[in-house]
Amino acid sequence: MIYPAREDTFLLLPFTEVAAGTSFLEIGTGSGVLALAAARHGARVVATDRNPHALRQLTARAREEHLDLLAVRTDLARGLGRFDRVVANPPYLPTRPEERDPDRWHNLALDGGPDGWATGGRIVASLRNHLLPNGSAFVLTSSLQSETRRRAIWGSWRRSGGTVRRVARRSWEGERIDVYRFRVPRRPPVTSPDRRTRAPPEGTGARPRSRSVRRSG
Repeated sequence: MIYPAREDTFLLLPFTEVAAGTSFLEIGTGSGVLALAAARHGARVVATDRNPHALRQLTARAREEHLDLLAVRTDLARGLGRFDRVVANPPYLPTRPEERDPDRWHNLALDGGPDGWATGGRIVASLRNHLLPNGSAFVLTSSLQSETRRRAIWGSWRRSGGTVRRVARRSWEGERIDVYRFRVPRRPPVTSPDRRTRAPPEGTGARPRSRSVRRSG
């Protein structure tokens, strides 16, 4: 079973409009609509999921269209590097153990745990490891999720120096879905060393690390 594109997916669609060459990550790609849209804009796309059926379908579509898109089976973004943009539409339906769908892949797409934040909370906590300094992440939430838990997650992000604000909202079938943008602080400007400070011995300076995405197979 592959989660079909619905109103929540399409609320995230405008955030796939990026400049050519942008490194783009979709966490939990499902139908692949967002990953494909970003690739068609010229982004260098990595899309993750735990559902092998979704990844096979997405890979086939990308090949047909000759798109720069790599589908990776992993938990969230484990094993991947940093990106200019990240999007995620995590499972958010509050679900008790006895309410889980017997179909493994159906349940994976919908089960948000008892408060709806089992996956969404982990995604937000991991963003600092997967965003480039000036990058942005766009994460979808639902009014069905615990508001108390959301405030706690947002508060933790802000205390660590990040910013978060709502950038899209829609009411749909008795619930409200929102998209929030997360950003990490820019790196402080590099200043010239004080002339009175003794320079370190040659060969001890760290080389700048590449910002290219390390893709995991």
